[in-house]
Amino acid sequence: MTTLAHTDQWSRCHRAARTDGVAPAVTELAVAVLPGLLPCGPAGHAIVSEEIAAGTSRVWADGVTVDRSACAETALGEIDLPGGPVLLQRHRAPGGVNGFAPAQRAAWTLGLVWLRLGLSEELRETAMRYLNGRRTGNSTLLQQQMVKSTVADGLIEHLEVRAVLTGIGPGELPDTVLNHLHAQLTQADRALVKLLGASGYLAGGPGQVARVSELLAEAYCRPEEWL
Repeated sequence: MTTLAHTDQWSRCHRAARTDGVAPAVTELAVAVLPGLLPCGPAGHAIVSEEIAAGTSRVWADGVTVDRSACAETALGEIDLPGGPVLLQRHRAPGGVNGFAPAQRAAWTLGLVWLRLGLSEELRETAMRYLNGRRTGNSTLLQQQMVKSTVADGLIEHLEVRAVLTGIGPGELPDTVLNHLHAQLTQADRALVKLLGASGYLAGGPGQVARVSELLAEAYCRPEEWL
């Protein structure tokens, strides 16, 4: 069972994702479970805020820690989103480094699902506000049967993910289960973005936030375990 400290961690990370955006939520999670480290996935990819990128001197790559100065660092891009930009990077660590910390990895991977759940729930709320403000005939788009069904499907996915996560501590769920939860959130996001029409695909808009959320899962999950 998760401790109160971990419960507060996930709550803060989830809330930051819903109210502040991707960059603040990633910062919240990284500072909480990987203080002083720049988090990278198994292949060295990183999706981080400017604060984390500028304030860390060591790289954490799936449990391995090494000085950033020893890594080959590549900037892959920058995406401006609500709450601040996120930086896409890749850090290639030299062979032979060590420092594996299973507890840190377990906390990071669990927190990442909570973070993505917050982003996906906010996307659902955004879609509902948009649809409720668009009229067709004598009703709003939100009252259309197919639209209501899609929104309801998204809500069900969110409730299922939350039900699995509630009361769970780091390391209590296998990676295959966590990756299945990521897949559920990605499925919900893709369906919800379509409800926003063209507005869902604007730069910095809800669709781009959903895409970065999906990239977080792809960057930090182990490829052989991705569903």
